[in-house]
Parts: sequence; C-alpha cells; structure tokens
Amino acid sequence: MEFDILSLTEEELNSLTVIQVKLLRTAQQKKNELLHKMEKEKMQYRLILASNNANFSTLYSDKCAELEAECDYQIGIIREQLVYNMSLNEPTTDDELGGAPDTGDTPYEINYELSYLERYISVRDYYLTIEDPVERLALLQADTVAQSYLSSYYNTLYNYLSQFV
Repeated sequence: MEFDILSLTEEELNSLTVIQVKLLRTAQQKKNELLHKMEKEKMQYRLILASNNANFSTLYSDKCAELEAECDYQIGIIREQLVYNMSLNEPTTDDELGGAPDTGDTPYEINYELSYLERYISVRDYYLTIEDPVERLALLQADTVAQSYLSSYYNTLYNYLSQFV
C-alpha cells in the first residue's frame, strides 16, 4: 500500500510501531475511500449534465471544485487525527510495559485503532452493565488492562462510576 496521507521517508516509515502502522493504514484507507467516492460523484454529475444537454456549462467545473474542497477538508481531518493518534505515547513493547498486559480475558474489546473517546465509551458501557455500583467500582479498580488501555480517560471513568456509589 502506498502511504501518501503523510509525507514519510522510508526511514521514518520503518521506525513506526505496529500500532502506528495500523493507524497509518486505516487513515490511508479512509483517504482512498473518500477519493474514490468523490470520483464516483463527479462521474454521476457528468452523466446528469449530459442527460440534460448541459455538457458545456460551467456547472461541472463548479461541482468538481465543490467536491474537491469537501474531500480536501475531510482528508485534512483524517490527517490531523492520524498525527495526533500517532503522537500519543502508547506502550508498544514488553519492556515498556514490564511484560505485555493480558488482554485475552477482558469482557470488552481491546482495539488500539479506536480513539481514546471510543475506548472510553466501550469500557464505560461494559461497566454500566454491572448492576451493583460497589462491585462495579471494585472491578474497575482491579482492571489493570483498562488503566493502560484508557490512559488518562481511566480517571474520568473512575470519577464517573464513583458517582453511583
């Protein structure tokens, strides 16, 4: 896959962590999908103009400029989120973690491609399924995977769930 959403040298690309490469691939796929969708919309608009005998009007170039501006805006958002997510200091090796966290038995999905807000929502929704608020808070305190998975959002979740006790 060609990565053109960010300008990276071969050396920079090789120095990325596995998580960063996944983030890069996902963002590149989103960009490619946006470009493909834009080209389809241009083609559909051209066909509409042709069916209305308006081939030589400026409507097509105006529509193309509008679609390209919107696509550039959406790609900018994807690029900004990618740069931010890649800059987060997430543990990636066993040395940094003091051993890899055991994520195989978590009742919620562990997906590092999600934003921290999406992770927070996923973990929060799981803990809200536990009816006893005291048990819920005790389980959250013992959940070391959630602490590393949510990073600073863990404290937010803890504060939120402690309101129910």
